[in-house]
Amino acid sequence: MTSLISPREAPGARPPGVFTERWRAAVLPLLAGIACLACELRVHNETASESDSSSEATSAGDGAPEVCLRYVACLKEVDAAAGAEAEATHGAEGSCWSGNEEEAADCLALCDAQLRNYAAAFPDLTACEDEGIVSDVEFEIGQAVFDPVDPFLPPVYAKLEAGGTLPVVRGGQGLLMLAFSLRGKNFVITEDPNDWDNPKMPHVDMWVDIEGHNVGFGGHFARLNNYSVGFYPIGDGMGTLEHMYIAIIVPDAIADPQTLTNKPGLVHIELSTFGEPASIQELEFVVAPEIQEY
Repeated sequence: MTSLISPREAPGARPPGVFTERWRAAVLPLLAGIACLACELRVHNETASESDSSSEATSAGDGAPEVCLRYVACLKEVDAAAGAEAEATHGAEGSCWSGNEEEAADCLALCDAQLRNYAAAFPDLTACEDEGIVSDVEFEIGQAVFDPVDPFLPPVYAKLEAGGTLPVVRGGQGLLMLAFSLRGKNFVITEDPNDWDNPKMPHVDMWVDIEGHNVGFGGHFARLNNYSVGFYPIGDGMGTLEHMYIAIIVPDAIADPQTLTNKPGLVHIELSTFGEPASIQELEFVVAPEIQEY
């Protein structure tokens, strides 16, 4: 089954669990009906990214970031009274920027989400365009590569190239999934990547489409909303952070998973990090010709 909530409608959403590979062998039968799970996070994080500065990072006293100025300008065009209220809170001299960094980050997140919503609702309104929002956050989409011989070995990261193949993986208990990984830099992370209630925890909104198999909510193969992802530094000297992995479970409505093989797909991921506008990536891929057993 897939999530039945549209993006940004579930701000308190949390992933169902974090497991080591050996634990997963025992508990996966209990999770077969869950749309996705986060696993194999290797919890040896640091307090923040090795390179967490950003042109949009917001803290008390820094003033309004561009995304909020654009949100206020957009809202004034749509509803003058609401725009005036937003000016007092999210505008250049707004109350959002006189508190602490958590409050400022919450304000920025609202500006970012609302500007994108208004941009979609009013595509012909120039004041509501959401293109060109500046952020230093970088991330790329990868895949978790499993050892087909030893299922207890942790997966390793591989970048997913545009048009590259991504296998459907079948675990020891029969669970079928697509295993997406993330790497990035220039954003704040939490000391404990399992601290789901920490306001600095990164999260994603994402959807996956596979040709002829978009049976879920909103016409997608699968969809996740406000899904927390714990990153850890890989120690490459470049500040690279990694999340291994987001498991997208094949929906129950897919009666024959073999029909997924060789089909083109598209993954869309919006990565939201503390004090930053969302960073967005889309990538086309092809489902591998064989289901991988591990």
